[in-house]
Amino acid sequence: MWIFIIVFIGIGLLSLISPRSSWFLSNWWRFSGDAEPSDFSLILYRIGGIILLIVGIVLFFQYV
Repeated sequence: MWIFIIVFIGIGLLSLISPRSSWFLSNWWRFSGDAEPSDFSLILYRIGGIILLIVGIVLFFQYV
């Protein structure tokens, strides 16, 4: 279970701090060339990062 907690917190922090990097990591195979994420997509990745971070923190305190 600890591996899931670490993964949730890590991905959540990455998406929260740098949603552009998270977008490129999840969409690198779809585009060839210079593709840029939209502002709405970056907002959704940031919101997803917040949700993953909250889930990871809740799981951490549940299993401590």
